[in-house]
Amino acid sequence: MTPKRSGMVLFIAAALAAAVPLFSQTPGAALPPLKPITSVRKLAPVYPLDLLLKGKTGSAEVRFMVDYSGRAVMTTVSSATSQAFGQSLLAEIESNEFMPERINGQPQLTLTGERYNFDGEGALDAAEKRVLNELKKAPASLVSAKELDKPLTQTRKDPPAYPYALQSDGISGRAEIEFIVDRDGNAMFPRIVNASQDDFGWAAATAIQRWRFQPPTKNGQKVDARATVVVNFDNTKGTVTW
Repeated sequence: MTPKRSGMVLFIAAALAAAVPLFSQTPGAALPPLKPITSVRKLAPVYPLDLLLKGKTGSAEVRFMVDYSGRAVMTTVSSATSQAFGQSLLAEIESNEFMPERINGQPQLTLTGERYNFDGEGALDAAEKRVLNELKKAPASLVSAKELDKPLTQTRKDPPAYPYALQSDGISGRAEIEFIVDRDGNAMFPRIVNASQDDFGWAAATAIQRWRFQPPTKNGQKVDARATVVVNFDNTKGTVTW
């Protein structure tokens, strides 16, 4: 069955087709120039945990169109030293908002792009470095969420953004994510356990990285805890739940 497209999606696609090609498939072809754009939230994509544990660094670039509302659409990875870096940056961009270009006060469709460098442990804060060192141990001395004095309680729960391409094509799915809640209640190092589509996994992980909890405790002492959550993306209802 041919996926249904909204009128806005078709309009944006037509606008892109009328402009210079967004992503040339011809080897060596020059990509169109990008207009600078300001994101509402500083870009902070998930660092793929397996690459971080291996000390892998790299970069990725994602090109996209900012629509009239400031949402990133028609997103695609234009370059990446690792597929995971590209997928992570794309999910971060789709979860963000941007300030579209304005002409005479009216927002315009804006062709733009973002490049991000994944610089390894050097970019982590002190708490992240401490937890990462624990994760490097075999086995890691982290407490299961089931062993805590009480269930984890969220104090900040940003909902995952529905991946643009999957939502446009009417696809529903799920993702199971494992993550760490440190002793101060910060969620970090989300890892995709399984996902019906890769984009669902990265969308879920991107949101979870911004979640906050009451500090987890065991026997009255603050601890770092390992937790797992299943995120469901329902296109028929337009909802994301967990």
